[in-house]
Amino acid sequence: SSIRFKFCREPGSPGEFWGSAWRRLVIPEGIPQEESRGARGFLPAPRIKMSQSVLELQKASVLRMLNLTADQNAYAGQSWKVLVYDKFCQDVVAPLLKVGGLRNHGVTLHLNLNSERLPVADVPAVYFVEPTEANVAKIVEDLKKGLYESCYVNFASAVPRPLLEELAKGALQAGAAQKVAGVFDRYVSFVSLSPSLFSLNLPAAYETLHSTQLEESIMMQYVERIVDGLLSALITMRVLPVIRCPPGEAAQMVAQRLEERIRELLNRGGATAAELFSTAAVGGVAAARAEGSQRPLLCILDRDIDLVTMMNHTWTYQAMVHDILGMKLNRLSVPVEEGEAGAPPKPRSYDVDEGDSFWTTHSGDPFPEVLNAVPKAIEEFEKKRAEMAASNESEDPSQALAPGLAAAINALPEMTEKKRSIDMHTNIAHALVKEVTARELDRYYEVEDQLPSQSLGTSVSNLEQLLGSGQKGTSVDKLRALMVLVLSKQQITPQQVQSLTEALENTGGDGAGVRYLQYLASIRNMSMPSMAANPGASAGAAAGGALGAAFGGLADRMLATGEGLLAAGMSGIKNIVASKKELVICQIMEALMEHKQGGVTDNYLYLDPKAPALGRGQEAPRIRAPFRKAFAFVVGGGNYVELQSLQEWSTNSGRQVIYGATDIVSPVQFVDELSHLGQSLGQGPGSQGIPDLS
Repeated sequence: SSIRFKFCREPGSPGEFWGSAWRRLVIPEGIPQEESRGARGFLPAPRIKMSQSVLELQKASVLRMLNLTADQNAYAGQSWKVLVYDKFCQDVVAPLLKVGGLRNHGVTLHLNLNSERLPVADVPAVYFVEPTEANVAKIVEDLKKGLYESCYVNFASAVPRPLLEELAKGALQAGAAQKVAGVFDRYVSFVSLSPSLFSLNLPAAYETLHSTQLEESIMMQYVERIVDGLLSALITMRVLPVIRCPPGEAAQMVAQRLEERIRELLNRGGATAAELFSTAAVGGVAAARAEGSQRPLLCILDRDIDLVTMMNHTWTYQAMVHDILGMKLNRLSVPVEEGEAGAPPKPRSYDVDEGDSFWTTHSGDPFPEVLNAVPKAIEEFEKKRAEMAASNESEDPSQALAPGLAAAINALPEMTEKKRSIDMHTNIAHALVKEVTARELDRYYEVEDQLPSQSLGTSVSNLEQLLGSGQKGTSVDKLRALMVLVLSKQQITPQQVQSLTEALENTGGDGAGVRYLQYLASIRNMSMPSMAANPGASAGAAAGGALGAAFGGLADRMLATGEGLLAAGMSGIKNIVASKKELVICQIMEALMEHKQGGVTDNYLYLDPKAPALGRGQEAPRIRAPFRKAFAFVVGGGNYVELQSLQEWSTNSGRQVIYGATDIVSPVQFVDELSHLGQSLGQGPGSQGIPDLS
């Protein structure tokens, strides 16, 4: 799913280049091409099916990058290599391949591009970086130093022509042009976190896009980075979707620019470029027919459609691990008590991913259900271990290798992995229970869950109690509850908000984020969309309902039985019962995929990069059949609550939806972004959090 670029020189004239720079030959992998000077004609690629996950397909792209023997005969006998990446591409690789996985594919060293590196003789280097001036300069510097025998330069997204020429010029001046074995656009400028979740890993996107001090040129650079990531995801998945987005704001800018980029690519590359988006290009006609002829939907949304979900306290396992323990790129650190009694706990790092069966089974479950599942897993483990021991004792010890012992040896890796997983989730559960009880998070769940169904007076009274000095919880916990109230109760008066904000600040909290929400409400309609399928549901009701539904009667059942891991520690959690409602994003996807009329999506833009270009104000002919597959992408940050809600909705409705966002943002991080925006109101340039995109 990448486009390959080769450096080609005029035969018989070493050191001299056609047109004073390398010639670019566009060769999408897996597509037959006519042989040309210095270029290979056919690059084999694995079969791709739409049913494959985004994580599997991106991993396959990265592995093809590491498989040098598939690209160059010169290295047919060479399997070992050095991987050099920048910080962004390191994050791309992290969820896909651990150290052992890299070693299995011949990577002896994996180093940061900007670190001090020693020469490694007789070994090629695989560079995996973003296409930036700084990265190209660093690669040229390495060529001058002669650090590696040869190098393959892989850019995460499309490299601009000026940067490609700068690399060619630098390599020529360094006298190392012959060491550059190839340059590739890989189109993997995103991070796959699970089979149905990807992130562009762009932090503080909401703050950046809503900053009043951001110059237009910087804004367009940021939009271009978002488009690079989305285009990479589409090419990796080999799909050419219909694009829908709400009018105005960043989502429309991203959607229209993405359509332009796809059109440019198709027009410039013709049939060859079109194969980038075709399943048939690598899977054949049969694969394309198996996937069906209908194209998927790509819905690009602004974060403002539902701010409540970003700040609500969470109660499902994966969301709590992200919210409370700070999981990032599927990795988290947990304080674990070891050694002598009374000794301070030591942090232990864990990776949770699709290879962990307990995680894949229970990541979307309510926390009390997970607490019951851990001891059950321990019980099953001990039972199997006892059966293996009993089998060994009953066999004839005179045999060289008894069948039972052989089976035990074969089962040892599986049993070792199960024990590791159980130990990890036991420690994670202990850490979560400790935080829940110390901060009395059940009280926050209850208050936030009941806000949509309460009167304004009751809601304000409950918030006043939460904001009191006697209530446990961090200042951010209290701020989140206040923000949920402000967003859920449109009729709340400025005087009431001011009074509650002062109460928050008296306990050490920062009210800047609340003031920003008031400012936002003054310039736009902050009421969340009322969908035709559920006319009475507000965003607060949807978010709160999903939270309460996740809790359901599981906590009550746990308390009634008194069983399960750490039941005593959870005994103080209240039984919260709430009705189940879909999140706003699910309602929007339902309306768009089913072409429902009379709702908030009626004015959504319809963009089709495959249709002929039309004049201003004209719209391409619409696909009328319901969509069965879709991408839901949120500009400004996403979260695991929305992911889990979409997964449940798509499973129940028989659809396939992949969720993506500019970044997966924890509630604490999102509150910080709102606070920074509030602090910057009325200030000059230089507000916090705006990234350097130069």
